[in-house]
Amino acid sequence: MTMEDDHSRMGWATSMHDSTEERVTHAMKTIHPGKYENLLTDNGSQFSKKNTNMKHYSEENIIGIHIWTSVHHPQTMGKLSNMQKGLKRFLRHRLGRSTNMSEIDESIRTYLNFYNNAAIISTTGKAPAERYSSVNESWYERFVKALKLENILPVDRAVKG
Repeated sequence: MTMEDDHSRMGWATSMHDSTEERVTHAMKTIHPGKYENLLTDNGSQFSKKNTNMKHYSEENIIGIHIWTSVHHPQTMGKLSNMQKGLKRFLRHRLGRSTNMSEIDESIRTYLNFYNNAAIISTTGKAPAERYSSVNESWYERFVKALKLENILPVDRAVKG
């Protein structure tokens, strides 16, 4: 499951065994326990306005608006799809066809660390974390270690977040 803040493009994701309404709402509370300015989600039935769990979740956690992507509407589909495509490519590269949930979750965290702190979004000119909270964490060392690249890339490299 993936979520993205519409304003900053800050992304959150987690692996799930299934996507029932209850599990999706629980996962959303788990991966981002705070409030959102605006939230952009898929248009699946688990995110529907008719879903009581999602309606209560939205009322409690979204300051602005909950945006549901529309079928055949590239202005909203493209925003969320960009992060999802990158995540899927990264997971395929790192894991192949693995179904090990702990490996999947570790790889998701690694990708999101890069995406949220290092990937510059063309429309904003900033990394999502910087736009979301005006702070860009130091990500380089965590990223190198997560990918086990210490022998290839220096971990003591002075990199501004």
